[in-house]
Amino acid sequence: MECCVQNNLTVKPIVLRLSGWVQTTDKQALREIATQLLHQTGSYLLSEMDPPDPTFMDDDNENPFIEKPQLAQDPQPEQSVRLPPSSQLHALVPVLLTLKRPVVVILDALDLFALHPRQSLLYCLLDNAQSCRSAPGSQGIAVIGITSRVDTIQLLEKRVKSRFSGRVIRTAPPYDVEHWLSIAKNILLVPICLQEEWLSEKWHQNWISSVKDFLSDSRVVDIFRETFGLSKDIKILIRLLVRDF
Repeated sequence: MECCVQNNLTVKPIVLRLSGWVQTTDKQALREIATQLLHQTGSYLLSEMDPPDPTFMDDDNENPFIEKPQLAQDPQPEQSVRLPPSSQLHALVPVLLTLKRPVVVILDALDLFALHPRQSLLYCLLDNAQSCRSAPGSQGIAVIGITSRVDTIQLLEKRVKSRFSGRVIRTAPPYDVEHWLSIAKNILLVPICLQEEWLSEKWHQNWISSVKDFLSDSRVVDIFRETFGLSKDIKILIRLLVRDF
């Protein structure tokens, strides 16, 4: 899905990935959006905005989105992520329409986001996606929800459902072992960032070569075949490739 979207764009989009299993509240999701925007754009995008109104603070009178200052002896203090409280959730999402690159928001476990109180995050994202065509200079925004629950749309509130385009693409499990192995290869060869100091192009090429040797081993193929005969669930395949420590 993501590859199809990117292949039809002339400009590399900004991809924001959220998971309902990790971002269990709208606050955490908003904070993760700001963090990923920082990594991909080099800016918090909220630096020029007015500071949050203290009357909107939570009951504990502390903005949960502001990082506590590091100790003076910390040689590399982290920058603080300045975000508005949850009552001003709309303050960040419309900024996505002002970016010079298209934005793709991927919501894994969409059904869990639908269980958030008032579904504020879903409403803000879908409302802006619906109105982005009328925003001058907007590069566009797409919101993609992924879920294994078939009745997720019925969980959406009326105001959220009215802004949902209704486009649903249903997928099926792998149909043969070759497809199963192809998915395993895509999982192991997921694109990585080479900006880290310990990564290099040589290391990346060695990893690709190792993955090909691994998947061509007859013993590995036999294990995949046996697993495919028992279950075609992708989660089972991922568990085969991830070691629990």
